[in-house]
Amino acid sequence: MKLRLVMLGAAMLLTANAGLAQTTTTTTTTTTTVSHVWEDPHGWWGYHWKRNPDMSFYNCNELTMDFFGSYIAGERRIEDIFKTNIRHGTWGGGVGANYFFTRWLGIGGDVNIPANGGPFVDSINGNLIARIPIANTGLAPYIFGGGGRQTDPAWQWTGQAGTGLEFRFNPYTGIFADTRYVWADKTSDSIYFRAGLRFAF
Repeated sequence: MKLRLVMLGAAMLLTANAGLAQTTTTTTTTTTTVSHVWEDPHGWWGYHWKRNPDMSFYNCNELTMDFFGSYIAGERRIEDIFKTNIRHGTWGGGVGANYFFTRWLGIGGDVNIPANGGPFVDSINGNLIARIPIANTGLAPYIFGGGGRQTDPAWQWTGQAGTGLEFRFNPYTGIFADTRYVWADKTSDSIYFRAGLRFAF
């Protein structure tokens, strides 16, 4: 009797194993990576005006170019920032470039070319930038700080700190707006606004 039970149990185990072997499934994982323009120019342009949902808006080793309009207004002191009338400022524009070592940390530089009748370039600035991409929304608030050199209204060193917001339509094209407070070495301080287009490579 015991032998029959053992044989019946063994037969049931073999049948169960055979059934499991026949119902084996295979899982395939697909990974999509971002193509930088120097690696795949066609891939960069192909997704420039549309978005692949598998791609991240913000990536490490990312180079961006900025083209912006600007507005600069004089300030007395930072503690008076909300008391100062900024209606008598100077409009202009400029270009910039940024490089992000990680998704969150990078360095950047920009030049400002205001329409004030002075030198062609009024300031050259460099910054350390920290950004926080918000999930997969395309939004990324950022803060930055650094310094630079002004040629107008005087040749002088400056320090600056500011905050901004970027929105990406896709991993390669976005818009941004930011503001910074500028401490000047010889003249009065100023507040500096920018808004423009940002292209990632």
